Amino acid sequence: MRNSAQCLLVSILLLLVQVPAAGPADGTSLPARPRIEGTFIQYQDRMMKMDARAWRHEMDAMRRAGIHIVIIQWLRMNDSRYIPSDPGAVDPTRIILEYADRHGMRVFIGLAYADFWWKRLRDQRYLDLAAAASTQIADEAWARYGGHRSFAGWYLPQELRDANYTPQMIDGLRTFFKGLGDHCRSLSGDKRVLISPAMSGLIAPDLFERTYTTLLLDSGIDVVIFQDGVGARGWDKDLERRVVPYFGAMRAACRTAGVELWSDIEIFHRAGKPAGSTPASIERIKRQIAAESPFVSAFVMFDFFHYMSPRRGAAQKKLYEDYLREFMSPARSSR
Repeated sequence: MRNSAQCLLVSILLLLVQVPAAGPADGTSLPARPRIEGTFIQYQDRMMKMDARAWRHEMDAMRRAGIHIVIIQWLRMNDSRYIPSDPGAVDPTRIILEYADRHGMRVFIGLAYADFWWKRLRDQRYLDLAAAASTQIADEAWARYGGHRSFAGWYLPQELRDANYTPQMIDGLRTFFKGLGDHCRSLSGDKRVLISPAMSGLIAPDLFERTYTTLLLDSGIDVVIFQDGVGARGWDKDLERRVVPYFGAMRAACRTAGVELWSDIEIFHRAGKPAGSTPASIERIKRQIAAESPFVSAFVMFDFFHYMSPRRGAAQKKLYEDYLREFMSPARSSR
């Protein structure tokens, strides 16, 4: 639990950023006690070896945790494609959509991504090639999966950071996202388009707000899922001081641009080599939700499969059980 000094710090920061409390675009508000509603699924080659039963077990566990939004991060990553070419092969995306159809869940489909993005996003020729790769995946995805009623929209996996982008770069990136979003809507009508920018605290919040206001205006983006950076940056001790100013800045930018803001809570702890990333504690996740809830209309996590699935290991099972006890038990969820 946060101590009184931490609570005071959050209160002061909330006053300093001076932004109104967030709510969804339809005017509703978060539940009395917000909780995580969705998760990313980041396909990796080894995950393609799981059978249909294993995927259904994963979805069962998600649903018990109150997860009803699934964001498939990508269907192509570098040279790996996650749309099976063999009609007889297990297709995780189809299994997830079929499960979601039966249980009233929403699934957003990610497109194509390559590691070159971070090195070449200033290069217009590369942006054109990246857009073409994602356009091709969107066409394939709609042809294969578009008939599912749980298909809720699209996720553009090209991430942005809090860099000091030049006006020319902002124009190029906005054009990139708008072109992809327009193509997706030409396939699926008004289904929503999502992106998930990150932040590291390298530029001041006021510059951050101006940058994203300009970038999001007329970009065709419907929802920003803002990565809180707590896991990747190791901000366990001072997460309130780190995230509150930037969530306030992003909320202001989204309001100006008419874009909905969600939080992407990083539920892992960067432990370093050889341990790598490990599941975060439930106490830290509660602090993340408390700090970010004034600014957002929904929470998703990165990610359930690796860090909260009870089928992944003892630490993941503990976090899962802690989360169920803290957020899903009737006595606690009504607090």
